[in-house]
Amino acid sequence: MIFADNKRENILLAGLKLFTARGFENITLSEIQANAKVTIATFYRHFGNKEQLVNEIYRDMRHLLKSKLAAALSEGESVRVQYRELWAQMMAFERQYPGVISFLENRHHGAYLDEHSRALQRIPQPIVALMDHMHRDRATKNASPILLAAVVWGTFIELIKLRSQEHLSLSEEELWVAEECTWDAIRAIDTEAGRSN
Repeated sequence: MIFADNKRENILLAGLKLFTARGFENITLSEIQANAKVTIATFYRHFGNKEQLVNEIYRDMRHLLKSKLAAALSEGESVRVQYRELWAQMMAFERQYPGVISFLENRHHGAYLDEHSRALQRIPQPIVALMDHMHRDRATKNASPILLAAVVWGTFIELIKLRSQEHLSLSEEELWVAEECTWDAIRAIDTEAGRSN
């Protein structure tokens, strides 16, 4: 399970499911309550309103994504292997939690997000950390780690969007081709680090 506590978890899962499918603005409190199979009093025992619910879901999902991606990075491995593992974990997260990455990206600028939610890093920190490590080792092109991370994360997000809009089938094989393309886009070409990784 993603969340703890049964009734609270049911509300969080119902909110996540509904917000992911139809957006925040198109969901009513009664739909969340009915989907979670709880009374309205139970909802208010756990959450003050729909905005508090969406903010908790947003923060929980951002933290979950960060922890899953961080688990993919192994010290002692070459940056190429680490990058491949990071990409594999991004794919695994999307499979395990379908729609969550789209939810996070689509909700990032929502007026209903509070200051704590808006303060969270949009590009997952493990991606930025790996790009920083690679940059310091001169294994990337001469660009800032955040720019490199944006190339990687932005590409992955766009692929997910195209698949959800049915413009791209996005098979496992195509995702690995995309991984290779993004690796070629960020890696150093003329340095020893670039050739050896």
